[in-house]
Amino acid sequence: MLAKRLHSVLALLVLSLSTCCFAQKADVSFTLGRPLVFHRKVDVLNSTGTIQTGHHIYLEGTPALQLLSVKVASLYLEVPIAGIPSQNLHLTSGVSTANLKDMSSLFVTPALRLKVLPISPISPFVSIGGGVAHYSLGAGTNNKGVLQYGGGLDFKTGIPFLGFRAEVRDFLSSDPNFGNAVNTLLGINNAQSGLHRHNVLAGGGVVLRF
Repeated sequence: MLAKRLHSVLALLVLSLSTCCFAQKADVSFTLGRPLVFHRKVDVLNSTGTIQTGHHIYLEGTPALQLLSVKVASLYLEVPIAGIPSQNLHLTSGVSTANLKDMSSLFVTPALRLKVLPISPISPFVSIGGGVAHYSLGAGTNNKGVLQYGGGLDFKTGIPFLGFRAEVRDFLSSDPNFGNAVNTLLGINNAQSGLHRHNVLAGGGVVLRF
């Protein structure tokens, strides 16, 4: 379900950018990799527990439109769309051990990307933006605001329209809240606020240039 939703959103954005391709340069990247997992401490029945997140792959598509370009740098408007189809959540504490249902995550974050030395064989870039994070756990879903930042390297090939990319992005949001039913079942007090949930995605893939 998440993969179909990710493909549909990406297809719409690619089509919308295609109308501008003849007037301005554009590119679309397709990357995959593995999330870098950070375990979280929680309160469980007056005891301290840990929620461990399983290692799974992520998929990302990023259409981008060039806004301006000079010899030393180029500025792009991009829309990273990243999805983690399934992550197992495991709770461990002194009083309780449980496997939660698999959680899926989808991030859509319009951003500005600054690429340095765009005509060189290897071009570093940085990106920053914000949007929405959509979390799904069983029958429950939750949307949170998210800050995206990261960077990477673009590699040119002998084919003008084809390149490769290596990147790391962090999609920083607050914790999803799936209601009192899950919290009561596990005895979890998860009433934290603010941007502190790191979703760090590191991987690589291809870049198609128009």
